[in-house]
Amino acid sequence: MLRKALAGVIGAVVALGSYALIGVMSQAPARLEQATPMQPSAVRLPAAQIHIVDPTPVRLVISAINVDARIEARGLDANRSLATPTDFHDVAWYKLGPKPGDPGNAVMNGHVNWWTGDAVFTHLSRLRAGDEIRIVRADGGVVVFTVTGKRTVDANARVASLFAPSKQATLTLITCTGIWNPLTQSDTQRLLVSAALA
Repeated sequence: MLRKALAGVIGAVVALGSYALIGVMSQAPARLEQATPMQPSAVRLPAAQIHIVDPTPVRLVISAINVDARIEARGLDANRSLATPTDFHDVAWYKLGPKPGDPGNAVMNGHVNWWTGDAVFTHLSRLRAGDEIRIVRADGGVVVFTVTGKRTVDANARVASLFAPSKQATLTLITCTGIWNPLTQSDTQRLLVSAALA
């Protein structure tokens, strides 16, 4: 289970600050209204020409393992570890880091199982190099990644590279693996699946 032991993997978290891109795009030239001596000129866009760009990730789709999950924007928990999803069907995106598609490594985590059975990342280990990962954004855009590799690390490992600045847009999906440890109430290892922008 993905629990507080994520602290080990996330021990080297650097709060990079989230990137926000909110803009106005016009498909046609704006009409310049006639100015009067008492009123400065103003540019007004008709409502049909306004498109709000919001790259916030809202859905994760991985056809190879039948994942179609809601994305929760999460930060750090009280222990300064990556916060996990509030719903085991969802994935948690580390909102203090890059958005998927922005330069840097976007990080998402999800439970491998739950008390009731399977969870969102139960079959994450089945992914292979070349498998496609799609991120749906709030504005309807889709960012596509392809799996480049996977590795297993100790639950207490400190993987600073996950949060290192980079000009390349990458994605890392994290879940639990290994053996359940009743003393720590967590699995002994973490599975990291890496992907690059397609």
